[in-house]
Amino acid sequence: MSEQTGIRRTLETIGVALLAIFLGLLASSIFVIIAGSNPVDAYQRLFCEGFGAKGCQTFGDLLIQTVVDEDTGESQAVFSLFYGEGGHKLALILERATPLILTALSATVAFKAGMFSIGMDGQFVLGALAAAFLGYWLPNQIYAIAGITDPELAPEGLKTIMHILMPAACLGAAMIVGAFYSWIAGFLKVKLNINVLISTIILNAIAVQFVGYMVNYPLRSDMNNIARTARIDDTAWLIPFNRGLFANADIEWFSGSRLGVGFIIAVIAAILVWYFLYRTTKGYEQRMVNGSPLFARFSGIPSSRAMLRAMLISGALSGIAGAIEVIGVERRIVDGFAGAGSGFDGVLVAILARESIFGILFVAPFFAGLEQGAINFQFGNLPRQLGNIIIAFIILFNSMEYFLRNRIAAIWRKRHVLSSPAAPAPTEASS
Repeated sequence: MSEQTGIRRTLETIGVALLAIFLGLLASSIFVIIAGSNPVDAYQRLFCEGFGAKGCQTFGDLLIQTVVDEDTGESQAVFSLFYGEGGHKLALILERATPLILTALSATVAFKAGMFSIGMDGQFVLGALAAAFLGYWLPNQIYAIAGITDPELAPEGLKTIMHILMPAACLGAAMIVGAFYSWIAGFLKVKLNINVLISTIILNAIAVQFVGYMVNYPLRSDMNNIARTARIDDTAWLIPFNRGLFANADIEWFSGSRLGVGFIIAVIAAILVWYFLYRTTKGYEQRMVNGSPLFARFSGIPSSRAMLRAMLISGALSGIAGAIEVIGVERRIVDGFAGAGSGFDGVLVAILARESIFGILFVAPFFAGLEQGAINFQFGNLPRQLGNIIIAFIILFNSMEYFLRNRIAAIWRKRHVLSSPAAPAPTEASS
């Protein structure tokens, strides 16, 4: 592929994304008008609430905003994402993007092997349940064996070791549970030829109901009005940056957020998944099973094994996402788990990123910002549902990639033909 062709394809990809966003906003404006609102005001509110700082009113404020120092009264231009009350908008976006990155990677690994699995929600909540149980139960068992009645009085050496082992144990348990639950759908496909889409939908429903039962009955911590599990021990907690790594640093935008090591884990997972898919033989086999099944068959690639491997890795990633939501953010599971739904959102992120591993790292924060903007719609004069409608239209037009790309390519070719000199007419001698 020539450098010019590569540049053209990159420009096409950017053009498709921007065109899809524009068309999504244009189509959703009909519903905004029906709701009695100004489309421009609604869009500015969506993006300002999702990505802007305190006081953001217009699209221009999303990047550079003029603020007044309360002490000196002087005005200064600041980069909006790092400013605002609490200054944590970017940190909040990355916090919400963390489970989306992992579940999008989960979906991508499955899709690359030709397994259209949407079972990330079930694997996510089961991974969360495993982490919530182990994060509370295992430390208490260790304290009991050591004869410690009050965790606060535990030796510092023991606490240090547990701070390393407990999160690792929770993540490991969530990986195993998520991988096994995903493997079930893969086994049903390989051995019984049961459609993966159907089986994962059913498995999602079973997992969500099972977790709801466990939270309401066997693992319920108290009998108050809210059904919830016990709070995980401090040693199992993935401490946020603002209380750990950057506790003494003057970085204002970390304050108020729970962004922490989980985000680093998600980025490392993306790098490892990319390396596996594009730099290892097993990853090549998985891509061939989907991209060139006939070639894979005649090359002796074990398709069934590749599919099952993909489902195991996919489930493990979703399980990790659920564990991070518990040990890094919520510290327990509440009935109607707030993180539930991250699995399906991860599928959308994977589709929007065109199953690009590194594309997910950019699309997930963008999607998280839009979700945050839609949630904050309800604090103004606009209903939250309107924000969700706008997001849905943006996703819809992004999914029309091939149609939009073909239209852009057709326009490109037409302009190229019109701008190129006409071919000389054949002469009498040449004929």
